[in-house]
Amino acid sequence: MAMAGKDIFEKVKPLIGLINSVFSVLPRFLFSVTWPLLELVPWRLGIALRYLWAKRLAKACGDNVVFETGVRVTFWEEIELGSNVSIFETCYLDGKGGIRIGDNVSIAHQCSLISFDFDISDPGTPMKYSPMRKKPIIIGDDCMIFSGVRIFAGAELASRTVIAANAVVKAGRYASGLYAGLPAVRKKAV
Repeated sequence: MAMAGKDIFEKVKPLIGLINSVFSVLPRFLFSVTWPLLELVPWRLGIALRYLWAKRLAKACGDNVVFETGVRVTFWEEIELGSNVSIFETCYLDGKGGIRIGDNVSIAHQCSLISFDFDISDPGTPMKYSPMRKKPIIIGDDCMIFSGVRIFAGAELASRTVIAANAVVKAGRYASGLYAGLPAVRKKAV
């Protein structure tokens, strides 16, 4: 029987701790400018390197956090990651307004989390120059977000929430359940 990722992580945790100790004395900007290179490194080597970089870059990063290839992250300093989090290929996380992801969360490929929007209420201001509004995205524990989902600023997902593929999650509070659609609406309890 193959070992689960969290079991492998536990076996190598002492080594990871040692490497993190060494990395903690290096300037943060080195990790920031080299992250795009790591986006393309495949297999377990890439997963291990991206985890070490995330530990150094994120506001908080738990154990066994997996970033698959092609994950783009901005404003790391506003991103908090729990333990046993998986973020799959070609996701985009913009942490400008803050992103907090709980424990045991899976985010499937090609999802976007955008934690800011624009106040376009003033007709005298071109929309392109409208003031930015930063609003955190909060994803509770034990959530599953399927492929192609868009989660926008101000969305707060309770624990044990499932977002179906290609759904659009607008600002608001989402109780535990299965959500689908454009915009996402609750379909049933889980």
